Amino acid sequence: MKAKLKILLPRLAIPLWLLSLLGLDLLFRGTYGYVGGKGAWTAEPLIFTALWLLLFAGLVLLLPRWGGRTVMLTLTVLSCLLCVVHAVMFHLFGNFFGFADLLYAGDGAAFFSFQYLQMRRLLLLGVLLALAAGILAAIVLPKHRKERTAVRRRVIAGLAALVLSVGGLFWMNRSLSVELVVDDTMRWEIVRDEKVQEGTPEQLAYSEFKNPNLCLPLTGLWQYTARDLWKTFGSDDSQARLRTLEELNAWAEARPPHADNALTGALKGKNLVMIMVESLDTWMLREDVTPNLCALRDQSVDLIHHYTPLYLNAGTFATEFCSMTGIIPPISGVSTDAYVENALPAALPQLFAREGYRTDSFHAAYGSIYNRAAIHRHLGFGAYHDFVDLGMQDYMLDSQLLNGFRKMVTKELPFFSFIITYSGHGPYTEALGNIAAPHLEQARALAAASGVQAPAETWEQYVRALAHVMETDDFIGGFMERLEAEGLADDTVVIVYGDHYCKYLTDTDFLLELKGAENRNLLCNTPLFIWSRDLEPRKLETYTSTVDLFPTVCNLFGLDADLRCFVGSDVFSGEGGFAYWRDGSVCDENGYLDGAQTGSLTPEQQALLGRAKANLERSWNSFRYDWFSVRDPLLPE
Repeated sequence: MKAKLKILLPRLAIPLWLLSLLGLDLLFRGTYGYVGGKGAWTAEPLIFTALWLLLFAGLVLLLPRWGGRTVMLTLTVLSCLLCVVHAVMFHLFGNFFGFADLLYAGDGAAFFSFQYLQMRRLLLLGVLLALAAGILAAIVLPKHRKERTAVRRRVIAGLAALVLSVGGLFWMNRSLSVELVVDDTMRWEIVRDEKVQEGTPEQLAYSEFKNPNLCLPLTGLWQYTARDLWKTFGSDDSQARLRTLEELNAWAEARPPHADNALTGALKGKNLVMIMVESLDTWMLREDVTPNLCALRDQSVDLIHHYTPLYLNAGTFATEFCSMTGIIPPISGVSTDAYVENALPAALPQLFAREGYRTDSFHAAYGSIYNRAAIHRHLGFGAYHDFVDLGMQDYMLDSQLLNGFRKMVTKELPFFSFIITYSGHGPYTEALGNIAAPHLEQARALAAASGVQAPAETWEQYVRALAHVMETDDFIGGFMERLEAEGLADDTVVIVYGDHYCKYLTDTDFLLELKGAENRNLLCNTPLFIWSRDLEPRKLETYTSTVDLFPTVCNLFGLDADLRCFVGSDVFSGEGGFAYWRDGSVCDENGYLDGAQTGSLTPEQQALLGRAKANLERSWNSFRYDWFSVRDPLLPE
């Protein structure tokens, strides 16, 4: 028996390896088939995967034994790694991995916790079996026979596999690609009109390749990886850039100027403090947990239907950039260099600097995180202040931000200070026990009295999340007291908003129940309120998202941005009134619409989905193609 296995296993090395890769792809797509509406046995991903496996087989046949083993081991490990990364990213963010996420991976790693490594057990078993099968196949891969006939057959088979696979991949790519309609005024608004935009929903999704949750189930692991890599780092179409810039110019010129309203310039000349609070969520605003935040909210214009979509999986950076620039950061087609090279003359710090303001930003983390110091200077901030500048002994404790209060305010000039808190960060475990410790006993008592029920691990995370936000609340209270004591409160506006929902609570089902949300997108409902003694406190029912904050600030302070160049809406203008996500989904006063929905839509719903998609594409392209390097987004003097 052993002798037969010794003869048989080498002959089966390549088939065993290929079957393990195919099985893993099938298992992964079967596990997440509900995401993109495609099952494991859908034709397109099966064909793509078979063609890629044929290409891999050709490489192994043509390379020497050591080269073949290297290919087998490398692709096995890569396949397993992709499955794990996709699964973990989907669990955390509700989106599969895209190579654009690598732009922020080094910084995100600073907040890594093994608590986040959660995936389906069956998929984990499949990954381990595929890894074992791949290693075994590489070990038993036989040496190539040196007889002339054997060499000729191997080379012919390998070349045939390469030719067939490359040809097949080219054909599949052509068959799924369609030319997108480029009519300027109606390009995306009528994308669902078959008379204008040809192609099936699958062809449109593949051609745009913007939504990982649609594209991965449609193409399989290997084609998705290759096309996403090319879309993110390899595509450079100068003609597409020129055409897109023309479309953006025509779109802006066709829009009416922003109309003045009752609050236009109402806060002109006032100081502004924007506080972006880490992981601030709606359920945290309880008077017994966050009394200072609640008191400030109740004295503010409170946008109760505000959403902070995860435009990027790096949610903090995405919200930070969008709120400062009015631009939704693209999910592909840009490098990190763009954030310090592309023209951003209408970023809030630059607009305020032109009005004679001192502009500075403050965050406990080093400026190298997300390249924040360099990006902030490019946005127009005069300086970025980290925990050393702020005199903090423990950079994780928001209450110690008050040590730098004197740097945040000035009486000599009007000031714009942008403060990013830290203490809300996860993981909510003993790993960050220094944040929770001052408040943990009180948080346990408040959680017990709340009536909230959860499994033990989730309950502990919930308790610690409360303790973390209580630390931030101490900073908010202390900051407002200092403003009052310094005689600055009457002349200062404070805007508080979350960078994303409390995603570090890893039990998504618990969060959905806690917030009463129907799906993961709706978890993004987060606090946003604007405090000023010149504004009447009220609850604002308008549906908004992060992209609306920039034009709202411009309107309130009478800044000279040409708002025709931005897709967001001033919340006091009576325009906009809807939030939208990078998958094209929309929420307004009439409810939630899934961006992938195609049937049973009224004309009004179709128009709303089209408008959301138009806004996403235009905002992405304005940054991707550096629009403001050729168009001035400022109002003429």
